[in-house]
Amino acid sequence: MKNVWKGLTVGALAGAAVGVILDVLEGTGRRAVEVSARAKAGASHLADIVEEKLEDLPGRVRDLVE
Repeated sequence: MKNVWKGLTVGALAGAAVGVILDVLEGTGRRAVEVSARAKAGASHLADIVEEKLEDLPGRVRDLVE
């Protein structure tokens, strides 16, 4: 009976460790999705700003040349 309790204890600890690891991985995955969504929104905003600045560039160059 002594070995049964040892086996149950080791099994419980191993199960708890696997559960903690799975929870950490799940949380990391959620954060990665949030960060990628923010990065996508930021990149889109930056692209809009660059596009706006580049549209005005030919006029600025003409002004400098004149």
